[in-house]
Amino acid sequence: MFLASDFFVVQTNPQRETFVVDQLGFLNPYLPRFKNLKGRIAPLFPGYLFLPALENWPSVCSIAGVRTLLKCGDHPAIIPGKVISSWKAKERGGLVQLPPPPRFRPGQRLTILRGSLKYRSVVHAGMIGKDRERVLIDMLGSHVSLIVASQDLAPELGSTTRNRLPSRRETLTGQRSGRFLHAVA
Repeated sequence: MFLASDFFVVQTNPQRETFVVDQLGFLNPYLPRFKNLKGRIAPLFPGYLFLPALENWPSVCSIAGVRTLLKCGDHPAIIPGKVISSWKAKERGGLVQLPPPPRFRPGQRLTILRGSLKYRSVVHAGMIGKDRERVLIDMLGSHVSLIVASQDLAPELGSTTRNRLPSRRETLTGQRSGRFLHAVA
C-alpha cells in the first residue's frame, strides 16, 4: 500500500516538534529546520514533522505530543520520498538553506535606475524570476505592467525631512525702484 520511500505528515502540539522527534526517534522522523531572520533555529514547518510510512500508523497518534496524522480520507496523506530528499539536499550543517528574502515588497514605490525610463517612479507588483521584477508604471492615466531587471531598481527615497534641508528661506522685505529685495535667512 505504501512505498518504502513515502512519508506521513505528523501534526504535533504547538512548539513540541523536537519533543515528538525524541519520542519517535526509533522510527527516524524528519524535522526540517532553518535559521530564521533573528538567527534562531526553528522548524521549517511549525507544528509538523515527517515520518517514514509504516503499516501500523494508528499507534503513532497515541504518542505524547502528537495531535494527529494528516489524512486523505481514511488513510494518512502521503508525501513522496523525493520531496523529502530535495529538502535534505538543501541542508547545510543540518539546516535547510532558504533563498534570500526578496529585496522589495509588493506595493513598495521604486525608481528605475537605467534605460529609457530612468528615474521614473514605479510600484512593485512582485517577482517574476530570479533576477526579474514586475512593476506598474502610470502611463497616460492607466497602470502599465513592466518587467525590469532587479539590479535596475532601487527603493524610492522618501521626502526629505526638515532636518536635512539647508535653512534657506527667502522673504520679501521691501520694494525700491520697482525691484524686490529678498533677504536670505
